[in-house]
Formats: sequence, structure tokens, C-alpha cells
Amino acid sequence: MSLSRQVQRWIKGIAYHCGFSLRRLRSAKANVSTGGDFAGKVRPLLHKVDPYQGFDWQSLPDDRSGWGSDSTAFGELVAAIKPRRIIEVGTWKGGSALTLAEALEKQGLDAEIICVDTWLGALEMWTDQEDAGRFGSLALKHGYPTLYYQFLANVCRAGQQTRITPFPIPSVTAAQWFSLRDVRADLIYIDGSHEEDDVYQDLVSYWDLVRPGGVLFGDDWSWDGVRLAVERFARENSLPITHRHDKWELKRPA
Repeated sequence: MSLSRQVQRWIKGIAYHCGFSLRRLRSAKANVSTGGDFAGKVRPLLHKVDPYQGFDWQSLPDDRSGWGSDSTAFGELVAAIKPRRIIEVGTWKGGSALTLAEALEKQGLDAEIICVDTWLGALEMWTDQEDAGRFGSLALKHGYPTLYYQFLANVCRAGQQTRITPFPIPSVTAAQWFSLRDVRADLIYIDGSHEEDDVYQDLVSYWDLVRPGGVLFGDDWSWDGVRLAVERFARENSLPITHRHDKWELKRPA
């Protein structure tokens, strides 16, 4: 890392600790990646203690149910991109992260997957108390979701603890942290909120974090909020939208 880049990181760190906001809700047209690229493992930067240490995963059922989490698009993208790091925005029970992990193993790639989620549920998870697959999966305890522990149990049951790292924080805050730490990824999967403004903000926040030649992709093209946000972002950045099975893709120029 050059001295100037070290100074920039030092200044950003000082500004953060002094209480200045690092949030940049920018126009998508202004997104140009000029940062560095942290090459190590991200987990030690996030967790002093292994998040799986001492967790009783056997006390929870085998339940990695989700939507689009077993798509063949994951394996195809891993084979095509050969990622060194993957960021997933919106994880639920971890089904798609586990599919990605299995694809990495098949390709013999030592890549880390960072899963960003609050595990509190998106809007549609809270709108119908009779929906066992959505509201029921939140597994409320004293009114607070415990879905995160089902995610941990699924990762442990699959033996993917060393590869998958949870980052339990809102997506925009996570993007700020990645930027502060110069963390980039070859594949970034957007599958959090389905509300147009939320999806658009995730696209703005994470596009700069995609390495040259990498792919930002997502699910739920049939949702109006997702489709309109992706089309808007692609139009503003003159990016072609491609589709691979049930996923949409935006490829960053090499």
C-alpha cells in the first residue's frame, strides 16, 4: 500500500472516531472505484472471537429453506469469475451462501463469503402473521427475531464455519465499513429489501466495492421494486443488464 493510501485510511479512521459521518448517499453517476483492495481475510477485522465458537447448533433443526437459494446461476458464476471474495447482502437462513460455498469447494477456491444481514426481516416478512414461511421463520422470542441462530446452525451443519462470516448490520452501514477497510469482492449478491429505494441504495453503495471484472448480481427480478431499481441504476451508469437463469447481473468493466 502506498504512503498516500495509508494516510487516506488514517484520516478516514480519525474522522470516524471523532464522530464525523462517512456515509455517502451519492448519485450513482459519481461512483468510480479509486480505493485500495484489502487482500487478507475479513473475519479477524470483524470478530475478535469466532462467531461459531461454543454455539449449540444441534439444538436447532435442519432448515435452510429460502427463495432461489439453490439456483444453478451461483455455480456458473463461481466457475466463470473464480472469486477470491464474495459479499452477500441479505442472507435469511443462509441457503444461497451455502450454495456458493459448495460451488467454491467444487472449484477448489479458498474464498471467504461475508454475509451481511440484520436477520430482522424485510418488510414483507412482517406483513402477514399467518405466513409461516416468512413471519413464522423470524422465530420471535419476546418479540425479537432469532433467525440469526438458524443461520448459524445451518452453516455449522454444513461444515462451512471457516468459509462463511456473518456481518449482522444494516447493508448501507456494512458498505461504509467495507469502504473504510478497502474491502472489495469479485461477486456481490444483492438480495435484501425488495423496496425500490432500498435496492437502489444497495446498488449505489456496493457498486464501488466490486472488483474490476467482477459481477454484482441479484434475485427477484419479478418484484417491481427490484426491477425498477436495477433498471434505473443500469441506465444511469450505461451498464447492460444480463440474466442468468433466475438472476440478474451487472458486470464491472475489467
